Amino acid sequence: MNKKQVLSLTGAALATVAGVSVANEEVKADANVATNNAQTQQVQSQTADQQAQAKVDSAQANVNSASTAVSDAQSQLNSASTANTAAQGAVSDQQKVVDSAQANVNSASTVVSDAQASESNAQKNADQATPANIQAVKDAISNQEQQISKDTDIINADDQAVTTAQNNVSSAQANVNNANAKRDNQQKVVKSAQDNVKNATDILNNSSQAKAKAQDSLDAANAKVNNDTNAVNTKQGEVDTATEAKKNADADLAKAQDAEKAAQKDKDAKQTVADQTKAALDTANAAVKDTQANVDAINDKLANVQDALNNINTINIPNGYADILKEYHSSPSADLNSKLTSLGEEALKNNEYKPNKDDQSVKVTFGPNQPLSVEIETKLTQFVASLVNPLRKELGLEQLTINQGSLDFAQSVSQQYEKDNWNMWEKGWHDTKGINEVASNFGLQHGPFKDYLNQMYEDLSSGNDSAGTVETTLNELKDRVYGSTISMLFADGDSTNPTNGWGHAFSLSGLMYDGFGENNESLGVMIDDMGQIHYLIVPSTATDSSTTNAVDNGKYATEMNNKVEIPDQFALLTNQKNNLTKKLELVNNSLQSAKTDQATKQKANDVSQAALTAANQVLTVAQNNVNAKTNAVKTTNDNLTKAQNELAQLQSQLRADQASQKQAQADVDSFAADIATKQANLQKANDNLKAEQGRLGIAQGNLDNANKALTDANNNLAQKKQAVENDKVTLKADNDKLAQLQSNLSDLQNAPKLLADAKQAIADAQKKLADAQSQLTNATNKLNDLKTTAAATQANLTTAQQKVTEAVKAQSDAQEALTQAKNELSALQQKKALAKQIAEQQAKLAAEKEAKDNGYHVENNNVVDSKGNNVQGWTVKNGQMIDPNNEVIEQAASETTNISVNNKGEVKPQVLADTKSNGDVRKQTKKTVAAVATTPVNQTREQYKQQLKSNNQLPQTGNDSNTILSLAGVAMVTMLGLFGIKKREY
Repeated sequence: MNKKQVLSLTGAALATVAGVSVANEEVKADANVATNNAQTQQVQSQTADQQAQAKVDSAQANVNSASTAVSDAQSQLNSASTANTAAQGAVSDQQKVVDSAQANVNSASTVVSDAQASESNAQKNADQATPANIQAVKDAISNQEQQISKDTDIINADDQAVTTAQNNVSSAQANVNNANAKRDNQQKVVKSAQDNVKNATDILNNSSQAKAKAQDSLDAANAKVNNDTNAVNTKQGEVDTATEAKKNADADLAKAQDAEKAAQKDKDAKQTVADQTKAALDTANAAVKDTQANVDAINDKLANVQDALNNINTINIPNGYADILKEYHSSPSADLNSKLTSLGEEALKNNEYKPNKDDQSVKVTFGPNQPLSVEIETKLTQFVASLVNPLRKELGLEQLTINQGSLDFAQSVSQQYEKDNWNMWEKGWHDTKGINEVASNFGLQHGPFKDYLNQMYEDLSSGNDSAGTVETTLNELKDRVYGSTISMLFADGDSTNPTNGWGHAFSLSGLMYDGFGENNESLGVMIDDMGQIHYLIVPSTATDSSTTNAVDNGKYATEMNNKVEIPDQFALLTNQKNNLTKKLELVNNSLQSAKTDQATKQKANDVSQAALTAANQVLTVAQNNVNAKTNAVKTTNDNLTKAQNELAQLQSQLRADQASQKQAQADVDSFAADIATKQANLQKANDNLKAEQGRLGIAQGNLDNANKALTDANNNLAQKKQAVENDKVTLKADNDKLAQLQSNLSDLQNAPKLLADAKQAIADAQKKLADAQSQLTNATNKLNDLKTTAAATQANLTTAQQKVTEAVKAQSDAQEALTQAKNELSALQQKKALAKQIAEQQAKLAAEKEAKDNGYHVENNNVVDSKGNNVQGWTVKNGQMIDPNNEVIEQAASETTNISVNNKGEVKPQVLADTKSNGDVRKQTKKTVAAVATTPVNQTREQYKQQLKSNNQLPQTGNDSNTILSLAGVAMVTMLGLFGIKKREY
């Protein structure tokens, strides 16, 4: 190694990685070499620092921007989410509105159907409301009232039959009771006869015990007969009393029945009078009702006529319009077109269709294979003619007329459009070929049978109906025709070609054929099944004004003289109003007379009804009295029957006891008789027993018959009661029938009003249905709009969510870039610090070497070299030398400086061995620096081996003139640790 190689960095080159290039050259005494190197490294580091800091700042700005973007995106997401939630909620709420609207439509449709059914019934009722039918119903009501009276009589009779049957049941029950008593008594008689047989047997046997018993029986029989006799006499008195009571009750019942018959007769007479006055009143009421209905009908017609007068449809023509239109027809110009357009806009604002009540009630149905009727076509044609003729009059031109030929021509052209399926919206022009073919068929002048050529008859308004049956009203059709007509007159300019417009206005106003000489134009208006409105105007003169337009004997020529009047609506309606007013006055007089007669009949009816009510009250009292007397008779009869039955039982008991008494006496007497007599008595007792047993059988048969009779009586009573119930059912049915007949009569008498009400109900129901359908349409449209909005908000939400995701990722990427930039800046700053420390250490070493080599020392508080010259840039502080870098430099001494770098990147001072100071040891310096990698320098093999043996130290090689700084492989290890490089582990 050259002796001037004074600085050796072994073990892998520390300085280059730190940005320091240390040449293996002699460190001269001038310290500027190390200082310049340090300044160069500082400039380079500052540039790198600025770049690294700029990168950090840029990364931080990116992070800040990304954070703001995330915040903005999240805010937008929140807003989008809120908007979407609101939109979806609005859709849900609107769906409920649509469902409710649909339910309303369904309900309204049902109401319309019901109203139509009611109207149909009302129409049938009106058709049947003839005087004959009304009288027939009145007759039926009278007959039904008579039938109800008969039903009432039958019920009364059957009620009486029930009463009789009930009495029969009571009598049969009494018979059963009597027969049962007789049977019971006979059983006792039989028992007594049996006892007699036993007694006769005992007597025959001459039993003393039997004799004593016979005597006891005789004593008891005598006492019993005595008691029975007294009871029979007492009961006979009760029977006599009950008999007299029944006699009196029967007499009272007879008187009550006579009074009831008289009351019934009086009631029937008053009923007849009441029926007559009621019928007369009904007739008077019907007359008032009919006359009032007539008055109401006339008032309704008057109201409709007045409404029609108030709503006569006309076209208000702006001032100057007719003159400008005529001028434009002669000399079209953009300026005149502009004026017409302006006046037309004014006219469109000032002209509005006025609905007509009568036309609203005229139902119209048309469609494929079902054209408008001739009547409706005629009314529409008259309507258009009445609208445009005032304009023609103002222009001084011929008025439009109507004839059968123009009407048929319009209808045929309309049908040709339907046949050709010619929709102007799709085709863009008139069905020229079809029009010319129809004109040819009618014997009218025509052009070639080709499409898209001019034709001379038709003005056409596009339709708005699909090909299908249309159900509407005459009022609605007139409304459409009115709108079409004013559009042709006032909105017919051509904005693209201002001098080629207003053709429809020319045609309707009569300017089209002005100047053709003597000319008459006939109109026909028709609507096809596509809703297109055809205005057919047929001039009487051909386009060359030299001949007539219609061929002789052609279809049009044969029909053109059949004129159709165009009525003056105001005059017509005024005349109708006057006639109706006069008629109303007459009918009102009739109504007053009818009401006077009604009042008279009402008074008579009130009197007869009051009399009938009084008679009914008398009859009711009489009937109640009969019922009471009947009950009294029943009670007295029951009492008598009971007393007689009890008397019969007592008498029967008396007879039985007398027989027992007689037998008991015979038994006692028999004990004294001879054997033959006793034997004869026994035989007699046996014969008597047989006879009484026979009588018992008869009594039992009588009881059985009585029970059967009672069953029959109960069955008969049930039948009578059922007959009454059946009568009541019949009466109810007849009353229901009467109520129905009365309802039918009311319907017939009120038929006009009921029909009008039914029609109004349909109109109201249809309006409600139309309103409901409109609400449903609006609600559905709103729902669709809300769904569109909701779809947009959902898309916005998805986009916002995607933007948040992208913003978060961008933020993460920016943060990662910032972290990397900060790491790079930190590493650069650490590298710079280490380089600075090394540079400072190099400068100090150079300064020490300079001081040593030149013998710098302190003298008179100045730094001087070995020759005593002051050293520039060096100072003295506290007796120590300070180099230009403000480092303390020891005065000249020969020493070896060892510096080591620990594994933390810190530069540690080492013990210095001064070869000239007998081993004095002092502390050289103490600084902390960052370790860096180095660039390899040239070394000999011996130097490298010596370095490995030095244990991270660079010892002095024995040359006093050189100070060697050796930073061993510790620097590299430290730098590798700094940059995160670890030893691989296996």
